[in-house]
Amino acid sequence: MIGGVPKALDVALIDVGGTLWPNSWPFRETDGVGRHQRVSAAMPMLGAVKVDALVADLVASSRIGDEARALSTETPSTIAAAEVLIAASLARQGLPVDAPTVARIRRAMALPVADRMKPLPGAIELLAEIHALGLQTIIASNTYWRDAESYWEDFRLLGMAANVDAIVTSVDAGHLKPHPAVFEMAMRVAETPPERCVVIGNREENDIEPALALGMRTILVYPDDPKPASSRAHAVAPDLWACAISLKAMLDQA
Repeated sequence: MIGGVPKALDVALIDVGGTLWPNSWPFRETDGVGRHQRVSAAMPMLGAVKVDALVADLVASSRIGDEARALSTETPSTIAAAEVLIAASLARQGLPVDAPTVARIRRAMALPVADRMKPLPGAIELLAEIHALGLQTIIASNTYWRDAESYWEDFRLLGMAANVDAIVTSVDAGHLKPHPAVFEMAMRVAETPPERCVVIGNREENDIEPALALGMRTILVYPDDPKPASSRAHAVAPDLWACAISLKAMLDQA
C-alpha cells in the first residue's frame, strides 16, 4: 500500500541491455585470455592443451553470436542457445557432455561486465525508486552465456544489486523473449498475476508486445536507442528518470 491506498502494481520486470546498461557489448583483445583462465578454473582436471583446444573451439563456434552482441546486448533469437554450442564443443573435444559441465563452461564464458561498461544514466536511481514505491524488482533479460547467478555477480560489482529482488534470464527460462517463458517464470518467482506487473524495456517486439499479450502494464524506454516512431506501450520514456515518473503515475492511478 502507498499512503494507505492499495497499489495498482506489485512487480516491475526490467530488461537489461539497452534499458539498464548500454546496447553494445565492448569486446577486447584480452577476452580470449580471460575466458581461458575462467574455463581452466571451471575445469581444473583438464590440462592446458585441452583447455586451449576447448576454448578455441568455443570461441570459433560462438563468433556469429559474439558479432551480433557487439552490435546489441540483446541476444538475437536466431542464434543457437549457448548450451547447444557448448555441448557440441565438448563432444568434439572428446569430453563428457552433462548438464553440470555445460553450466560451468557457460558461466566461465560469461565475462564480467563491471570493468567494461557502466549502468546507463538513471539506472541505479530507477531501481531505488521502484524499491521506494514498494514494488518488487525482477530482472527479466535475454542472455547468451549469462544465467541468474552470473548476472547477480555483475549487478553486485556494478552497485545495482541492493534494489533487485530476483533475476530471471532466457537461459534460466529455456526460451528467448519474445517467448512468454521469461515473463511467466518471473511471475512465478514473484507469486503475482500479470495484471499486477509492469514490464520496462527498450524493445517493442521483445518486451512490450509479449507483455501486453499477457495482460501486463508496459513502459517503453529508449535511453540508448533512437526515439521510436510509435509504440503500443502504456507509457514511453526517453530516459530512466522519465521512466520513474511514468511508473509513479501508473501507481497514482489506482
